[in-house]
Amino acid sequence: MADFACKECHMILEESSCPRCPEAEISREWQGFVEILNPEKSSLAKEMGIKTPGRYALRVR
Repeated sequence: MADFACKECHMILEESSCPRCPEAEISREWQGFVEILNPEKSSLAKEMGIKTPGRYALRVR
């Protein structure tokens, strides 16, 4: 089963709705991902606006 990605926060999801952004669109068309373990120490997480650990798509269509 393909994973979904939220078009708003880019979080990669197993279900077809985002718990953080319930009104946002969900897509199966995404490319690349990054796994953020510690957002406070990650410069990439700060650049992407990520505040919670998890897997995030780099590009969501």
